[in-house]
Amino acid sequence: MPRVGKSSASLPVLRLSRPLRSAIYRGHPWIYRQALQTVPDLPTGTAVEIHDRDGFLAKGLFDRQSPLAVRVYTLDPAQSIDENFIALRLLSAYRCRLRTVCGLGKTTTGFRLCNGEGDGLPGVIVDVYGPVAVVVFDGDAAASLRPSVVRALQKHAEMFGISTIYERYQRRQGHGGKLLFGDPPVLPENDRGLHPFEFVFLEHGMRLLVDIEHGQKTGMFLDQRENRLLVRRCSNGLSVWNGFAYTGGFSVAAALGGATRVVSVDRAEAAIETAKRNVQLAGLPLDQHEFVVDDVFSVLQQTQARGERFDLVIVDPPSFAPTAQAVSSAISAYTKLHEQALDLVAPGGLFAAASCSSHIDEKMFLETICDAALFRRKTLRFLEVHGQPADHPTLPAFPEGRYLKFALCVVG
Repeated sequence: MPRVGKSSASLPVLRLSRPLRSAIYRGHPWIYRQALQTVPDLPTGTAVEIHDRDGFLAKGLFDRQSPLAVRVYTLDPAQSIDENFIALRLLSAYRCRLRTVCGLGKTTTGFRLCNGEGDGLPGVIVDVYGPVAVVVFDGDAAASLRPSVVRALQKHAEMFGISTIYERYQRRQGHGGKLLFGDPPVLPENDRGLHPFEFVFLEHGMRLLVDIEHGQKTGMFLDQRENRLLVRRCSNGLSVWNGFAYTGGFSVAAALGGATRVVSVDRAEAAIETAKRNVQLAGLPLDQHEFVVDDVFSVLQQTQARGERFDLVIVDPPSFAPTAQAVSSAISAYTKLHEQALDLVAPGGLFAAASCSSHIDEKMFLETICDAALFRRKTLRFLEVHGQPADHPTLPAFPEGRYLKFALCVVG
């Protein structure tokens, strides 16, 4: 139960027009503009108190422009949203990772240190790749915390194993980012990439390149780390087809697991070139891998027409539903993709499918796989179904945070 107490009376008070106490107590961290009695004329990033008819409810940061008017940071009236608060939240998040991320700092040097709302710092993402912490601020209110987040990371830099802090811009801000602290990492020659912000990190002992300046998200999809390990464990002796391969994480994992043939398909030529380099970093021969730069749907059709079949087919597309309005078309797209992918699976083979859209929940996603199997007259057995790993924690009352779905099936 949240701590009960009087408000500090030193912060602006925003009053709710809707009964949200139960939802906020259960962990929902967002308050939309329409839930406020009046929207104040305050600068973005102002710390505010939220009150309902029963009095103090929470403290958060106000956003003047966003439909999401307030993100909740604490239910404790005695807490201030300051540098010490942020440092304690980051320290708590790191201690959780020490307990839950296998080989942290040894065989695994890429992990999410702070998952925003899931770690009590809404809008603040911190991914660590070896000596570099990559920070993303989701929205202008969270960005107002930039100086405090940097100082908090510096305070615990030795513990976190970091010497560089880099801010990665959101897509709407343009590509790239900027150094907030330190210099580009100085690494052994074998761990350097093509420019100072591309370098090697470890994932369960697997060497992978990350480009924190130009890569997707913060440079790599860390949320698929445990699923790549799963693919590695079940690939021995299999032929593998990997669609939307990006920089080849699943492909390298499959090859290291003993796959006899790996085909990687992605429409981005730069991503495929990095996939080739990742194969070489792993000490694997390039001639056992096939790389295709083309549209995945087109390649699926061409491969099916040739009658080729694979023991494991993987499809991990970008989000088909970036908004709630896109859900219907996304379900159709996922179903079509899964139909075509199932056509490539040899009898008794494995099918791995993923979705990164928060607007498509697990039930909806699994139904697209089942419907695809029905349309193609295939039988399925779900072996494993996963969400995000432990370094991407979520809140009970915040389904928006549970965006990742990954399913591994046997196809009959």
